[in-house]
Amino acid sequence: MDKLRIIGLEGGASSVTVEAQFNPKEISFDKSVPWQRQKAQGPGDLEFSGAEPMTMSCELMFDGFETRLSIQDEVDRLHSLSDVDSSLKRPSKVKVVWGAEGVPGTIPTFEAVIESVGIKYTMFDGNGRPLRATVRLGLKQARRLKVAQPAAPRRRV
Repeated sequence: MDKLRIIGLEGGASSVTVEAQFNPKEISFDKSVPWQRQKAQGPGDLEFSGAEPMTMSCELMFDGFETRLSIQDEVDRLHSLSDVDSSLKRPSKVKVVWGAEGVPGTIPTFEAVIESVGIKYTMFDGNGRPLRATVRLGLKQARRLKVAQPAAPRRRV
């Protein structure tokens, strides 16, 4: 059975792949298509204002209970995909793949940036090492990325 994988595509994260221990039971894709009311027109007169990137969310479970092994290393590798890379000056772009890429009938490969990571630890050994966790991931579709330049300081007169 193929496992869902999250693969770093740039910088130091290009060597990082996180494979789901258990495939998610559900994945959500959301796409917003914003429309605005035309000025000085009727309530049903709309104008298209531009497309928003698609978002994806899922939950991954990590479980080391039966083997008595901590799952912290896997959680840390997932976190490393959302950390700022010093050479890029931003987090890496990632690719989410489940199954063979480009095969008809499978979920399409999703190139994105990680927008949020939420971790809930649910089991520990006697020394406090985490043995089980659920990770909520939020991703935003990404093509070309750039780093925002800080605003120039205002000059006082």
